[in-house]
Amino acid sequence: MSTVLDEAMSKAVAATGSEALTAELRFGFAATSPPVTSSSFAAGLSKRNRRLIEAEAVLTASDGTEHAHAWASFLTLPGAST
Repeated sequence: MSTVLDEAMSKAVAATGSEALTAELRFGFAATSPPVTSSSFAAGLSKRNRRLIEAEAVLTASDGTEHAHAWASFLTLPGAST
């Protein structure tokens, strides 16, 4: 789950035209449950400073139950367009 949420946040960063690498990833399970068979995820940017971009993502089941939440800091590459 952490890999999927990290990738979702990476795509949100890339959608801004920025090239960045994950510098820090925090992940937590929001609910204990059997394996999620039908789920969706959403990601977006929460803050941006010079070279640091912060993002957040959530994984939810089809019934709306939140199963996992992730927060990450991304560091833009030197010389890359922002």
